[in-house]
This record gives sequence, structure tokens and C-alpha cells, in this order.
Amino acid sequence: MAMANIKLLDCTLRDGGYINDWNFGHHTIKSIIRRLVESQVDYAEVGFLRNCEYDRDKSLYNNCREILPVLPEKRENTIFSAMALHNKYDIEKLEEYDGRTIDAVRVTFHDYDIDEGLIFVKKVKERGYKAFCNPINIMGYSDEMILKLLDKVNHIQPYAFSIVDTFGSMMKLDLLRIYSLIEHNLDKSGIILLVSTGICYDEIQ
Repeated sequence: MAMANIKLLDCTLRDGGYINDWNFGHHTIKSIIRRLVESQVDYAEVGFLRNCEYDRDKSLYNNCREILPVLPEKRENTIFSAMALHNKYDIEKLEEYDGRTIDAVRVTFHDYDIDEGLIFVKKVKERGYKAFCNPINIMGYSDEMILKLLDKVNHIQPYAFSIVDTFGSMMKLDLLRIYSLIEHNLDKSGIILLVSTGICYDEIQ
């Protein structure tokens, strides 16, 4: 993997919410996003799309209209995303993409509801967003399960597919095995491969 091909995704406002119940405060949310853009982060995840009671101080949103007030006017080259767990968000709330709010939705699903998750991914894509396919705890998948999942993903052609170390249990050899399996079976002519792990880059050379 060449360093020039590495992109940075920051998910402070989404993953960090497990610590403070996503209650960052409206001004802090805006400040974090603005500083991420100034730092030239490639992808900035602004929070969760979720069926919830909207609170401007939290990074939880029912739709893209609620996200718009925290986004800066100058986006530079940063792509904004939100995460959605398919069974915790009503896809009918997601507006057609208009280029004014988030650009992408990272869709998560478990190994027991893959088909439902991929239907959700397809609907996100149909609404015009960059659809990320984000299986939860890929460490729990056998090689056979990964291959079956990739076959389905290749048919949908999402924007990106993610390898995510959900519980921080992935070791170097685990990452190399899973990465190699996906590298050789994912249709990368149209799908970006993302890696999210606590293992530092130098350790996998």
C-alpha cells in the first residue's frame, strides 16, 4: 500500500459519542468540524443518523437538514459523512443528495443481518450518496463468510468497503489475512477499500 493512497477518516463526533452520549455541544461540534477541514482531513464523520429526538448539542441526527447548521461554508476537499446502523434508522428520512450537507453514509450491519444491511446500502446509493459498506466485527467472520459477503458487495458496487477492528482485538496477522482476502476478491475497479484498526502503519510493513 503506497503512502500516497492513504486517506484519513476522523470519527471523533461519532465514535467519541459513546463516552459523552454524543453531547459535545453545538459550538464544539461546529469547531471540531471546522478544524478538521483546516487540517485537510479527507473524511470527517459528523455523527450518527438515527431515529432520535433532535438536540442541537448532540451529534445525532434524523436527517441531513439537521446536519446542515454545523457544516462550514468552505469544505475545501473534505468529504463529510454520517454513520447509520440499518436497523436503528428509517431510510425514508434520508433526503435525496443535494450536495449541501453530508456527502456519504457509512452503513453498518452485523453478520446475522447482512442482507438487510446491504439493502440499506443500496438505498443510500440510490439516493445519490457515497455509500460505505461497514460490516461490524469482521474479526468474527470466517474466510468463507467474508467471500460470500464480498460477492454480494461486488454486485451492489458501493463507494467503499471497510475493514473495521470493532473491539480492538485485531492483531497484525489477523489484519494481513483479512486484508489479503479482501484485496484479492473485492471489485476494486469501482470500490474503495478502507481499513480502521488500532495497529499502526509501520507494524504492517
